[in-house]
Amino acid sequence: MRGTTAANVDYQIEISGIGAISQNPNRASAPASNEKLLTSLTLLDLVGPSYRYVTTVGSTAPITAGTVDGDLVLIGSGDPTMTERDLGGMAKELARDGLRTVTGRLIVDDSRYSHTTRAPGWKHDFVPGESGTVDAFTVNNNDWRGGPSFIADPTPANAGLWRKALTNNGITVAGGTTIGKAPGALVPVISHSSRPLSAIVGMTLNESINFYAEMMLREAGYQRSGYGSRATGVAAVHARAAVLQIPLGVVEDGSGLSYDDRESPTTFTTLLDALPTQTMAYQSIYDGLPVSCRRGGTLEYRMCGSTVKDRVRAKTGTLDHISSLSGYAITANNRLVVFSFLLSGIGNVYTANAHIDAAIKAVVNTTA
Repeated sequence: MRGTTAANVDYQIEISGIGAISQNPNRASAPASNEKLLTSLTLLDLVGPSYRYVTTVGSTAPITAGTVDGDLVLIGSGDPTMTERDLGGMAKELARDGLRTVTGRLIVDDSRYSHTTRAPGWKHDFVPGESGTVDAFTVNNNDWRGGPSFIADPTPANAGLWRKALTNNGITVAGGTTIGKAPGALVPVISHSSRPLSAIVGMTLNESINFYAEMMLREAGYQRSGYGSRATGVAAVHARAAVLQIPLGVVEDGSGLSYDDRESPTTFTTLLDALPTQTMAYQSIYDGLPVSCRRGGTLEYRMCGSTVKDRVRAKTGTLDHISSLSGYAITANNRLVVFSFLLSGIGNVYTANAHIDAAIKAVVNTTA
């Protein structure tokens, strides 16, 4: 890595059958989006890759002659992929079931998660610039409109989209909209399921979607403790890392946006080494990692030489003066390489990335 502009160049490279080379592999620094590996592994191991977020709609009375003589209730599931189009599909399904009138209120229950999005070490403009507001009832990534009130709590506006979808499908709700805990006894009406978690993890890693990662952190907290918050999510990450003997530093968020996150190259090589033994999580994470010079991922324009193209799967990470890359590579002799580079204090991210890529290329081309 001679000539790099980085103040700190920390890495660990393990080549199957040969050994490891490293520099300051245990020094902790901000990992940027490599933190998403920890978040993804934690939730996958808690619920499995086939898990789907299920948003349910119920009522306080059955549908009788096209009417609910009571309230219509939507319970947010934490689905980070819910769209306005999905709401339209749910309303259309209700209309097909014969619903025309609700005499009571429209209730939206978003109590599954806390309403705190920002984490220590985040810049103020990271919300909504880098991530929408975390909320259990999310629509269009919670970044479809701006303004302080929406950023603070998007549920009222999202509930307005839900009411609009109902109206557009010929369903009238006579009462107002209430944001609050669902009544205890509900008549099940319809539900909407997300894509499998494996697909959501794939998008999160391949495209480095901060919002999805923050939502997954809350879901990990919910699955472990019954309530989704930044604190319960972080606790879930620590608990899973302890089981796998992954040495953690400081975990402040799920996305790696925090400049206060602290991990070492050893954290990520240990995680990547552990994945093959964790069969539920391994394939989802491996398949989701961006591939060198492959269209659509964050490595699309990196490592495009003929000897390295398609041979590297790795999670990128970028913040101001920080660049990271952790993942797998296959050498010319088909040896598996596990690596993690965490660079901090750098003057130019592009130059730093070029040095990382050159180092990986040299390893991939080894004939030892």
